[in-house]
Amino acid sequence: MQILFLNILRSIKYGFQNFVRNVFLTISTTIVMVLTLFGLGFFIIVNQLSSNAVDVVESKIDIPIYLTEDVKEEKAKEFQSFVDGLDNVKSTKFVSKEDALDDFKKTYEDYPDILDSINILNENPLSVTIVVQAENIRDYDGIVEQIKNSQYSGDVIKNINYEKSSTKRIIDRLTRILSWVQNLQFVVMGLLAFLAIAIPYNTIRLTMYSYRNEIEIMRLVGANNMQIKGPFLVEGVLFGVFGTIIGATLLFVMVLSLPEGVGDFFSTDISSYVQRNALMIVLIQLAVGVLLGAGSSAFAINRYLKA
Repeated sequence: MQILFLNILRSIKYGFQNFVRNVFLTISTTIVMVLTLFGLGFFIIVNQLSSNAVDVVESKIDIPIYLTEDVKEEKAKEFQSFVDGLDNVKSTKFVSKEDALDDFKKTYEDYPDILDSINILNENPLSVTIVVQAENIRDYDGIVEQIKNSQYSGDVIKNINYEKSSTKRIIDRLTRILSWVQNLQFVVMGLLAFLAIAIPYNTIRLTMYSYRNEIEIMRLVGANNMQIKGPFLVEGVLFGVFGTIIGATLLFVMVLSLPEGVGDFFSTDISSYVQRNALMIVLIQLAVGVLLGAGSSAFAINRYLKA
């Protein structure tokens, strides 16, 4: 146990020495690690803010299903229960003809010409409506398709205001934006992760090459591979630790300096979100940084020792 403890202390000592001694390589590698972890934290925040913004939009999106003029209330309620039971349906709302007329008048209260045209009629021209809200904006197409193919199509359903509606255009636009943002995140993070692995890998290889004589001497005196690897693994971990410290600091300074209008756009108080989740973000950055640094170091060491 004492020997193991001494080996750990030795690895930490020489790992720090390697980290400090190769200034140029250390700075260049740390900068790449900082960019990677900064990007990771940034995308974590953007992903959450985008999710919040989408949730706000989703809460305002629904599709009305207009029922036939002669449909009875019992049949309408039965149809509502059927829609409630469909997969991915979050909620439904029954709107009577009277409620639909009241909503119409409130919507167009600033347009007297439209209201006059309704008042001229001797009867309520609006239909009983079932308003449907989905769990996710991507679910509306499937829900509408299931309703159209149901037993209620024709004798209960008069019209589904979806295919040519502004709701459909909003949903399609949001879906495209979300897909584009997710693909961009994967591409950028993949590129940064590649650099964060490749550069520490080459840095450790160069460091080991510069210490090749010392490594040969350690082998001659009977040092095992773990004793040789230890300092270089510590050096890789240090890249991740310092990358996390600098990257997280830059990220929080940038985010907390954003104008309030940015938070309004995402329907979220960005400063509050970052303050509440700062520890979680830093821990994720640290775990990824240490994994990238130690992993690339371990790979470089094994390749070198086998050469």
